[in-house]
Amino acid sequence: MKKIFSVLISGILILSSFFMCRIPSSASFNSLLETEADVVMLVNTDTGDVIFDKNASKRTAPASLAKIVTCMLVLENCTDFNAVVTAKRECIDGLYQLNAATVGILAGEQLTVDELLHCLMIPSAADAANILADYIGGSMENFVSMMNDFVKKLGCENTNFINPSGLDNGDKNMYTTAQDLYKITSYALKNPKFKELCSILRYQIEPTEKYPHIRYLNNTNKMLNPAYKDYYSPNVFGVKTGTTGLAGHCVITTASKNGYNYMLLVLNAPQYDIDGDGVEENVAFTDSKKIYEWAFNNIVLTKVTSTTDIVTVVDVKYNWKTDHLALVPEKELSALVPTGTQTGSLQIRPIESETPKTVSAPIKKGDVIGKADVLYGDDIVATVNLVASENISGSVILRITGFLGFLFHTTVMKILLCLAITLLIIYILLIVRRNRIRAKKRKPRRIK
Repeated sequence: MKKIFSVLISGILILSSFFMCRIPSSASFNSLLETEADVVMLVNTDTGDVIFDKNASKRTAPASLAKIVTCMLVLENCTDFNAVVTAKRECIDGLYQLNAATVGILAGEQLTVDELLHCLMIPSAADAANILADYIGGSMENFVSMMNDFVKKLGCENTNFINPSGLDNGDKNMYTTAQDLYKITSYALKNPKFKELCSILRYQIEPTEKYPHIRYLNNTNKMLNPAYKDYYSPNVFGVKTGTTGLAGHCVITTASKNGYNYMLLVLNAPQYDIDGDGVEENVAFTDSKKIYEWAFNNIVLTKVTSTTDIVTVVDVKYNWKTDHLALVPEKELSALVPTGTQTGSLQIRPIESETPKTVSAPIKKGDVIGKADVLYGDDIVATVNLVASENISGSVILRITGFLGFLFHTTVMKILLCLAITLLIIYILLIVRRNRIRAKKRKPRRIK
């Protein structure tokens, strides 16, 4: 009997030790602005904040915005911009039938790399794109592979090129997104030569042996040209335009005013007579002008959090005196918000998945406990860490009792307790039975 009981108790202890060792000891203000273009993305380049986002992740044809990549590959792979390049016939044949923008480069004509770059970026010439691609890549096919490798290295996951000019001819295998184009353009603008090419309104190419006239190059971005009052904006700089039947009208620009700097990408915009004057307007330009004016007049950098603001309160365990702890922002934070925003129109909302409802003492003031979003209406304008507002000491006694309380409320422990009680009852019954047997043996027999 003792052996059986010992085996049962040993089993309980082994199970107990087995289970016990496993007990664990940032804003787009989309609702404030309407646009006609299908894809729009406005980014404050000082902070990286997306101010407006409409289908920014949607795949769309790039049109001549592809020439940004073409230009960058030439700038990074050519050591002599004065090198003379001879135009091959295969690079220019067929462009006229595709209604492509060209500067009329002739087969056998010789231009420098620098001249071709100006033709590429200012009037957006497809013939210059093909000639440069063939010169740098050895063939246009190889150059296209270089283009796709280039954008992948920049982290563009939704971009694919099939030629260096951006002409799609309805082929949907060439695509990009506003998000990817933002990465590409941000990288390109770090190159001084690229930035210079983007800023030129007019340029001229001197006559060649094949072409006896001066070529006058005018920038396709009419937002840079004061002659186009419906589009012109004195705050706008560059960057590139594009148009095809599949891509619609597209333009990427940057603009600065009052210390605020933005990049705006407008893709797949229509063209129609907006004001009824009989002339069709390019909505990529009109949308861009409207968006910039709205941003400069309505978006300001404002302090949105203070380290004294109590955002939420959490329960505290293992302290005799303190039951609750106030959480405050880790630091003062500023964000771009609409002009006239008052404290009451901003809300700081704890992120439930990142902020516990209960914390265990000891706690040090400044310990990061959770996170919160700063909201303007439904728009998240910033995200901030939430920290403990005070020091709270811990009680060893409360921690031990709390652990024991937790332990005895676990399913495993409840099962073990039930087994222990059952065994104890069995043991008691066996003792009682054994005592009865012994008592019977001790009882004297009657002699008849």
